[in-house]
Amino acid sequence: MDRHNVSIQQQVNHWLELERQGLSKTQQQALNRWLGENRAHQTAYQESKQIERLLSQFSDQDIAQLENPLTHSKLKSKTTQRYFAIAACFALFALSFFGYQTWFFQVNKDTFHASYQSARGELRNISLPDQSRLTLDAKTSLAIDFDGNRRSNKLLSGRVLFDVASDKSRPFVISAGNTKITVLGTRFSVDKKPNSVRIVVDHGRVNVQSQNQQITLTKGQMAVVDSDGIVKAEFDPNLNLVDAFKQGRLVFDNTPLNEALEEFKRHHAISYTLSTQSTEQLVISGTFVASELESFLNLLPHVLPVEVKEYNNHIVIVNSR
Repeated sequence: MDRHNVSIQQQVNHWLELERQGLSKTQQQALNRWLGENRAHQTAYQESKQIERLLSQFSDQDIAQLENPLTHSKLKSKTTQRYFAIAACFALFALSFFGYQTWFFQVNKDTFHASYQSARGELRNISLPDQSRLTLDAKTSLAIDFDGNRRSNKLLSGRVLFDVASDKSRPFVISAGNTKITVLGTRFSVDKKPNSVRIVVDHGRVNVQSQNQQITLTKGQMAVVDSDGIVKAEFDPNLNLVDAFKQGRLVFDNTPLNEALEEFKRHHAISYTLSTQSTEQLVISGTFVASELESFLNLLPHVLPVEVKEYNNHIVIVNSR
């Protein structure tokens, strides 16, 4: 770790200690300014928070056993020893190497545990031990827990393109909020938004289950799951809804403007306010380059009855006069 990264990590430790004590309003504002100064600040802060959450799973007794090798023999089984040793080694490794955004460990060919995150504007390609392949869109967080009976994934936020290797003895399951998606082998994407989940199938069969409904999707079909239930629809294959984000494109098809702006937020450090009388009628269609936010904003007054104003990375959209 070079001196610059050491300095950043020291600052992160300072902010985390203040958080544990309780941040004042002034301190919270100062922390927000510091995080906004540099992407490296945000990355170091997020990673340290993740490490804290991991370490919180260990009891003081576990840590004492780790520090004193003589007590390891008191652990109840070799399996327990191995799990604890691997997890502890990860924690020490993550603490030692600043900038490490992924953790995982594998005990045998079937058991695999991992956590992946992508930063704003970043795409990540992941190869799993079962030969499945994933692509994480920007601002995505995914946890994986495989065992001999089931391949479980928890999509915490963001969008993932899943290219799942077939294994009839171990179904591949994704949980996204209250939505559960089960497959054996197929290619599809899952996009977890704050109030809904969208599943788009490129090929194969996908079972989608909400709290009260269950449907099956096949090639060329998509579903949106929200508090009202599941809405199933066909989509135009030419739109490439499944993997357009891999090419840095955002595809909107009568998409509400606020949802479109949320998509751009995955790639740009912006905030926005919609000060319009009727947001329901503000929908947009088309294909846009994720990195070209300015072009998108310049287009809006030509296709919608709105004016766009910008103030220090804050976008205000109002009705046109």
